[in-house]
Amino acid sequence: MQSEKHYFGLSKKLVLAILITGAIPLVVGLTVSYYRGSSELQDVIGASFQTLAEVSASKVDAKIGHLVTEGRAAAERAAADGAVGTWLLDSGADSSEAKLHWQPTSTSNPIMDSALLNSWITRVREYKSGVPARVSIDLDSDSSKYLLHISVPVYEEKKGWPIGQLHNAYDIKKLFDPLIYPIRFGDTGHVMLIDQQGTIISCPLLATGSRIEDDSLVRQVIGEQAGWTSAKNDGHGKAVFSIIGHAPLGGVNAFLPDSSSLHMFAWQDSREIFAPTRSLLIGVSIAGLLAISLLVAMGYYASRRIVNPIRRLRQEASLIAAGDLNQPLMIETGDEIEELASEFEKMRLQLRQHIGSLEEKVEERTQKLIESQAERERVMEQLIQTEKMAAVGTLASGIGHEINNPLYVITGLAEAIRDEHDIAACNKYGGDILKHSKDISAIVKNLSGYARPGRHDEMESIDVQEKILEAVSMVKLALLDDAIEIRQNFAPIPKISAKPEEIQQVFFNIVRNAIQAMAGKGILELTTSHDSGQVCIRIRDNGKGIAPEHLGRIFDPFFTTKGPDEGEGMGMFVVQTIINKYQGTITLESQVGVGTEFTICFPGHEPVTEGADSSEDQG
Repeated sequence: MQSEKHYFGLSKKLVLAILITGAIPLVVGLTVSYYRGSSELQDVIGASFQTLAEVSASKVDAKIGHLVTEGRAAAERAAADGAVGTWLLDSGADSSEAKLHWQPTSTSNPIMDSALLNSWITRVREYKSGVPARVSIDLDSDSSKYLLHISVPVYEEKKGWPIGQLHNAYDIKKLFDPLIYPIRFGDTGHVMLIDQQGTIISCPLLATGSRIEDDSLVRQVIGEQAGWTSAKNDGHGKAVFSIIGHAPLGGVNAFLPDSSSLHMFAWQDSREIFAPTRSLLIGVSIAGLLAISLLVAMGYYASRRIVNPIRRLRQEASLIAAGDLNQPLMIETGDEIEELASEFEKMRLQLRQHIGSLEEKVEERTQKLIESQAERERVMEQLIQTEKMAAVGTLASGIGHEINNPLYVITGLAEAIRDEHDIAACNKYGGDILKHSKDISAIVKNLSGYARPGRHDEMESIDVQEKILEAVSMVKLALLDDAIEIRQNFAPIPKISAKPEEIQQVFFNIVRNAIQAMAGKGILELTTSHDSGQVCIRIRDNGKGIAPEHLGRIFDPFFTTKGPDEGEGMGMFVVQTIINKYQGTITLESQVGVGTEFTICFPGHEPVTEGADSSEDQG
C-alpha cells in the first residue's frame, strides 16, 4: 500500500513565515544594538578611565614635585649652615660615602613630615655644575619598606658649584596612600601606582611590592602616552575582561633613571561596568519575547482565517471525487478564497450538468441499440471502447470489491462517532476514517496504473509455490477435467513480500486462461526457479496459442477474444497491474497451435529454504 505522506500544514507555514519575518529583524536589531552599545560604552568608559588616570598621575606628580622643591629649600639651608659647609669642604675627607645626618625644618604638611623617615648629606667626588635632582624607589632591607629617595645638590655659596647632596627618604605607603586610596568610583573602581615592571607602589586592594603577573598587560599600560586598553586580565589576579585607563607620571619620570618609570593605573570590575547594559539587554529581550509571542498569536489568528476556508474547499473536492455533486459550497471571506470557492461552485454545477447530459446520451444510444440489433452491436463495441474509458474509466471495472472492506470500516467508525461522547475517542475515530479514506484513494491509484510499492508492514511473506497450488485447486473445481495433466517442477525459492490475495489472483487468472486455451485437454507445466535474487514462475500450456496480431494487446484493458459471457477482457490487465505493483515483470511467448508460456518474476526478500523443491505429475 502506498505510504502515507506527512504534510507541513499551511497554518504552521503561515505562523512560521510571520515569526521569521518579525523575529529575525528583531533579534538582529537587538544583537547589533547590544554590541554597538557595548562598543560605544567601552569607548566612553575607557576615555573616562584615561582621564581619571591622568588626573591621579598629575596629583602624584605635584606631590613629588613639591617634595623636590622642599628638598632644594632644605639644601639651601644646609649650605648656609657653617658646620655643614665646613664638613663638605674638608679636604682631608675624600670619601663620598661618608654621611652627615641632617634634620630639615618641619613643613606645614603633617603627612609629608610623618612620611619622612631619614635625611642625610653626602659629599660629591668632583666639583661640577649641573648636577640634577634625583628620584628613586628602593626597598629598605632593614625595615622591608618601599622608600621614595629624593636627592638634591647642595651648592657652595660663593663659587656656585655642587659640593654635596641632600638625601630625603620617605615611606611610600604613608606618602602616597592618602592620595591614592580616596580615589574610588563605584564599588570596585580605584587607581593604583605601579612602576615599569608592574610592581605595585600603592593600591587599595593589592599589597605594595606585589606584581602584576600578566606581562602583556604591563607592556600595554607603561607607555609614554596616556590612554586606555581592554584586556583579558584585570591586573588583580583574575583572567576577566577589563577596561583599564593608564597615564605616565611625566614630572616624576624626568627625575628617575632612564630604566625606571612610574605609571597610574585606573580599573573597575567589568561586571559592575556593564551591569546597566546587561539590565537593559534583559529588559529589551523580555520586550522582544513579548513581541515575538504577539507575532505568533497574530500569525495563528491569520492562519486560521485562511486555512479553515481552504479545508472546506478540500472537503468539497473529496465529495466531488466520491461522486457527490449535490452539496453546495458557501464560503464568505470577502477575499480571493471566496472567489476561488465561487469558481469551485461553478465547476460543481457544470460537472453535474455534464454528467446529467452524459446519462441522457447513454440512455438515448441504448434506446437506439434496442431498435436495431446490428446497430446495437456496433454501438456496443464503441460504447465499451470509448464511453467506458471516457465516462466511467478503467477504474470502475475492478474498484467495487477492493474498496468494500475500508468502506465497511468507515461506516462503522462513523456510527461510533455518532454515538460517542468522548472527544478524544471521536478524534481517534476521525483519524481512522481519514486513514481508511486514504487507503481507498491509494487503491484507486494502484488500480489506475499508478501503483507504487506499498508499505512493508502492510504486506506478508508469501510462499509463491503455495499460492500457485491454491490457484490450481480453485481452477480445478470449475474448469479442469481428467484430460488435463499438470506437471510441476518446484525448486527451492525465497519468499516474496506482497498481499496474498493479489498474488493468488495473478496465478488464478493465468492458470484459468491456460486451461481454457487447451479446451479441456493438454499439459499444464508449472516451474519455479531462483536467479540473481529474483523468484521466477513459468506457466506453460500446449493449447491453441495466441495469434501474432493479438500478442501486443494481451495486457490492454477490455481486450478479449472470448465470447461475451466468458470475460470482459480485464484479467490480464489486472495481472500486469499487480505484478508491476510489486516491482515484478511478466513476459509471454506463444505460437499458434503450439502453446503459450508466461514468465513472472518477483524480487525475493528471504533466504532460500532448502527442501522446498517438489517435482510431480498430476492427472
